[in-house]
Amino acid sequence: MFCTGFGLVALFWTVDDWRADDLGATALALSLTVMMTIVAAGMFERAGFHRFGLHPRIRQCRDDVHGPGIEIPYVRILPVQLSVVFSCITVSGAFMIRASNRPDGAMLLARHELPYSGSFIAWTTCATVVVGALPFLIHPRGSTRLHADGIRRRTTWLVRRGVSDVFVRWDEIQEVASDVYTVSGRAASTHNPLIRLDVPGYEPTPPRVAHDKPDSFTVPAYVLVSEPNTLLGLVDRLHRCPDDRHLITTPEAPELLRPPPVRERLRIARKIPRQQWEW
Repeated sequence: MFCTGFGLVALFWTVDDWRADDLGATALALSLTVMMTIVAAGMFERAGFHRFGLHPRIRQCRDDVHGPGIEIPYVRILPVQLSVVFSCITVSGAFMIRASNRPDGAMLLARHELPYSGSFIAWTTCATVVVGALPFLIHPRGSTRLHADGIRRRTTWLVRRGVSDVFVRWDEIQEVASDVYTVSGRAASTHNPLIRLDVPGYEPTPPRVAHDKPDSFTVPAYVLVSEPNTLLGLVDRLHRCPDDRHLITTPEAPELLRPPPVRERLRIARKIPRQQWEW
């Protein structure tokens, strides 16, 4: 609520500064507006208000070796959100540095100053492009595929050579369990859902996914477009019930990953003791 309210206030500042012909203050206020809007959207997502239905990118796939199955791609929106936030921070920082060198009450960048501010605009643009490109270089790409004979995870990176392509058969999995990847911060900690598969004899090979361990294969549910608990339930079902594995070979297979309505999920969550929450 705070981020949403601050974003509305910053939007008011943007309109006010635009009318005053202060392009610098307009850019600063607009950056704060966009940044707070994305931060608020991210907080709503972390609170569970996301993935209301079946994601359109979840589709049936076909493999020459393993046959038909379900493909669950990595999310695309996360690096875009981070790129926009980092770019807004860069623009805001540049104008704040400029403000520290301006007389009190002076405009940050008036319209008549544009022809004389080429160097500042060029350096700010270059820094924004470089910083905004970082999330796309770091964020992994790929997908997880569910087949009747096993699960396949394929991951690529722009800054790392090689491709991580691992296939694990259902009969090799000893246990399916939920896990979290915790990112700690000063204000709060973020718990990112993982699906950990205990596979005796499994040994990660380079290039390896960060969460993999010896005898433990990981599905990074927090970077997939599917709803984490629904995906966990399907993976566990395919592992425990061999007779149900043919279901993912049908054209209607993606419907198996359609999450229950939000009201139903909230009702179930209220019945689960806090210490027993999966994610």
